[in-house]
Parts: sequence; C-alpha cells; structure tokens
Amino acid sequence: MIDEIAADLGFSSAAAGLVTSVPILCFGLLAPIAPAVTRRLGAERALALALVPVLVGVLVRAAPSAAALFAGTILAGAGVAVGNVVVPAIVKRRFEDRAGAIMGIYVATLGGGAALAAGLTVPLERALDGGWQAALAVWALPAALAVAVLGLAVLVDRGSSTARGGTGGLLNLLRDPVAWQVTAFMGLQALIFYAGLAWLPSILRDEGFGAGEAGALLAVYVLGGIPTSLAVPVVATKLRDQRLLAAGMTLLETAGLAGLLLAPGAAWLWVSVLALGQGATFSLALTLFVLRAPDSRRAGELSGMAQAIGYCVAASGAFVVGALEDWSGGWGVPLAVLLALTGALLAAGLGAGRDRFVAAGHTPAP
Repeated sequence: MIDEIAADLGFSSAAAGLVTSVPILCFGLLAPIAPAVTRRLGAERALALALVPVLVGVLVRAAPSAAALFAGTILAGAGVAVGNVVVPAIVKRRFEDRAGAIMGIYVATLGGGAALAAGLTVPLERALDGGWQAALAVWALPAALAVAVLGLAVLVDRGSSTARGGTGGLLNLLRDPVAWQVTAFMGLQALIFYAGLAWLPSILRDEGFGAGEAGALLAVYVLGGIPTSLAVPVVATKLRDQRLLAAGMTLLETAGLAGLLLAPGAAWLWVSVLALGQGATFSLALTLFVLRAPDSRRAGELSGMAQAIGYCVAASGAFVVGALEDWSGGWGVPLAVLLALTGALLAAGLGAGRDRFVAAGHTPAP
C-alpha cells in the first residue's frame, strides 16, 4: 500500500521508505524497556499491556494524515517490540518441557500472520471501498481480540507471574561472549531477511522476471520458511548442542544466495532454499533465547539484548544493499556481500549453539 499512501499524503520516496523502516527500528530501540517492564509487572501482564499500544497504533495510523501514520506506526511498533522480548521469557517459565513446539508455533504464526495481512490488505481496500485508511484500520480487529483474550487470561490466572521482581542483569550480558554470539546470530539473520524482503523483486525484475512472477517469488520468500520454522525449534530443544543444526540451516541461506548470484534463472529453486534457511535461522535465533538462559528472567534479558542490537543492525540492511546497488550499478556486489555475511552468520551460530548458559550475575527471581 505504500505507493498509494505516499501519493495521497504527498510523501517523497525517502519518507515512504522511512515509514516501512520505523517498525524495525522500534523493535531494536525499544526492546531494552521490556525487561524493566517485566520485572515490575511480570511477563504475562507486560505482554497484555504491550498489546494496548498495538491496538491504539493500528487505529491511529489509519487517520488521513502523515503525523497520524508515523505516530500510529511508532505506537504499534513499540508494543510489538515489548511483546517480541517477553514471549521467550514466558515460554521458558511456563512451557520449558515443550519449548520447541511452542516456539515453532509462535514463529510460524508470526510469518503466517504477516503474510495474511500483506495478502489481504489490498483486497480489503477494494471490498470496503474506503481507501487505504479503512484497509489499515481492519487490522485493529485481531489486535482487539488479542487484548481481550490475554487480558482475560491474566485476570483469571492472578497467582502466576513470570520473572517478576529481582534485579536486572543486562549489564552482565553485555560482558558475556555467549550473549553476544546469540545477538550476532539474531542480527545477521534478520539483516539478510529484511534486505531480501526490500530488494528481491527488484533483483528478479532486473534478471528479466515479470512483475507477477517476481511478486509470486516474494510470497515464496515470506511463506516458504514456515515448515522449517515449525520443525527447527522442536529439533533444537532435543539437542544439547545446536552447532550442527545452526551450521546446516545457515548453509541453506548460503546456497540460496549463491544460486541467485550465479544462476538467477533458477530463481524458483534458490528462493525456496533461501526461504527454508531463513525460516530455520529465525526460529533457531528465538529458540536460543530460551536454551541459552538458565531461567525465565535471563531469557527475557537475553531476548531484549539480542533483539535491541539485532534489529538495529537489521534496519540497516535494506539501505546498505540499496547503496551498494547504486554504487556498483548492479545486484552482483550486494548479493556477494550478503553471501559473505552468511559466513559471519555461520560463525555466530557455531558460538551460540554451544551447550552453555549466559552469565549468571544478578539476583534470581523469587
């Protein structure tokens, strides 16, 4: 919808690009507040509270003004940023014996939900005949349902609160090499994914693919990772050491990017391989928040650190790839750089996959 929104509100291309980058920046810049909110309220209450700005933001951004669009996007991004961090802590505390299955369902739902919204927004605009504002406002309905369901659950389950009280240990994590390896794995896989999300259609169009086929391949890119995102957390939690798993899944990304660089005519194969690898590395990154933490408190803090730094790194991906294309005059150099980054991703995965916990340097939860 961004072209239509930009035309209606008089945005430049740079401003339109900023709108799409704001959520990723929110995920990074606002993630550090989540552990503090969790310590005060407990993870379940923090998650319920985080859904409120999501609901309000989705409604606000549907107003016909640039200020409302940016304000609503920031509000929604802030709520999602907190929720992103809190969920692994809840999984660690409540579902540790089946964390793999829960994390797999969670990650697959993230991908499926995003794809559903992307696929239905334009048809909704046509069906509602209310312009882009009505099409965006519709997505307040699932947010409202989530607020109602989780709010009721928190009221009913007053006796249990994950990771409440105690003192923070984020500074200890900043001195811990395992925490940095998990953070690097999170950030690098996200950078590669968002760079592809922004530029894959342009790469394919320059290789002679039509607009329809490029759009279909983008859908494969987004949805193709759901099978591995469901399976990898289950496998990861059954292993004491996840290094081989991290290496194998990273090599799928390497193969996909190498194929796009060297044999773009077989894009259907390479995009499918790349999607499987990215679904796997994303779900493994989130699962490592649970596996590398000895308790729910540190799972939340590790999640906060890795997502704060990782998403800030990821937000630069689309810009850097675009700048490299401008400088080189083609997509060969950008693809080669992304391919090289899979080597760094492999190194981070080999470190983060080792069977050890992050530093234990703060007061445990009661």
